[in-house]
Amino acid sequence: MPRRHDLEDPAIAAGHRIMAEAGVLPREFALKRQLDDARAAWRAESDPAAKKVLMAKIAELEMAYDIEREAYRKFLK
Repeated sequence: MPRRHDLEDPAIAAGHRIMAEAGVLPREFALKRQLDDARAAWRAESDPAAKKVLMAKIAELEMAYDIEREAYRKFLK
């Protein structure tokens, strides 16, 4: 596990370490991976109708990802 900066709360660092050791990713990491996959699929698609469907999926994933990041930032305050 990478060394965290000195300002990180030890309890949060312990939680991150436990999750990493258990092989569990925070939800925002999974959403980021899904978002990257959806963007790659959109770039590879040539059918305009399919691109429109993928763009809607990307918009939903971006919103969910932003909500998760904001919730995590508020949790850290």
